[in-house]
Amino acid sequence: MKGDCKAAKRRQVFLAAVILKLVCLAALDGIAATNQFVPSADTSLLEVSPSNNLGGFFGMNSGTTQNGPRNRALLRFDLSSLPTNTLVQSAKLTVQVTQQPIDGYDFTAFGLHRMFRPWGEGNKIPATQPGQGVPATAGEATWLHSFYPTNQWAEPGGQPGTDYSPIESSFEIVYDVANSPYVFPSTPELVDDVQLWINKPATNHGWMLRCADEFPRFTARRFGTREDANNAPVMELNYLVPPLLKISLVTNSQVTISFTAWAGQSYTVFYRNSLKTGRWQSLTSIPLASTNREVVMYEPTAAGQKNSHYRFYRQRYYRVSAQ
Repeated sequence: MKGDCKAAKRRQVFLAAVILKLVCLAALDGIAATNQFVPSADTSLLEVSPSNNLGGFFGMNSGTTQNGPRNRALLRFDLSSLPTNTLVQSAKLTVQVTQQPIDGYDFTAFGLHRMFRPWGEGNKIPATQPGQGVPATAGEATWLHSFYPTNQWAEPGGQPGTDYSPIESSFEIVYDVANSPYVFPSTPELVDDVQLWINKPATNHGWMLRCADEFPRFTARRFGTREDANNAPVMELNYLVPPLLKISLVTNSQVTISFTAWAGQSYTVFYRNSLKTGRWQSLTSIPLASTNREVVMYEPTAAGQKNSHYRFYRQRYYRVSAQ
């Protein structure tokens, strides 16, 4: 992240009893990283059995069956391992179709819709007829409930605009098992979803995977879930993690500078005495390491002038760059 911050105000200390020096971070540079995530939760909403759950099964259903009932799938990713200052550059989701209607199929578009409400994955695994699930117990998502049996969706299956976004964040045409895998490409909307979840983890309720047109029959598909290691959905993120400098006020005539250094990256810390002009000077270099670590540096203060009552200390601005 690059940007200027407001010039720090000089701090005056009476009789110099305590020495204070204000510093300001002038700019941040980061390098790109790529990581893959599998869902932390995934399940199905089944219109044919509206009080049943399918959360522990190795597949999730979405689309309209040959008999007419609809299915919608939910999936969510745990992004808590990423710092909240992470900047997402691209995001894509890869899914595997593991089953299609046995009497033929109709290809169609499926879309990802950001969920507005939380929901419970559940753990139900049917011994037979997985398309119908198993009666839900408390806290599990069903066609009627986000958390059975008390938290109902605004309408059965979820209501667009209330329970989930009516706008697709990304879409993909889905054919049959043979053409798997299918990739929902990165879009500004998909990136915005993930960025929101990183910045505000409490809003992370994942996506609904649903058929764009639920009227035609034979569009139902079974997609692999996290329980199916060979066919689990995979979200791939490309992102920046700018090093975030933490500046502490001076104690014992020095200022403390610290930041988290990420594994596999080296860093250089620069300084200058003006926010907008002057050449950046190298303060120190941090070599790369194999693990994340906290870097702490100390720099002595420098006095500008003093009189019998006040002592003033010059401003200094710092910048950290990752390579």
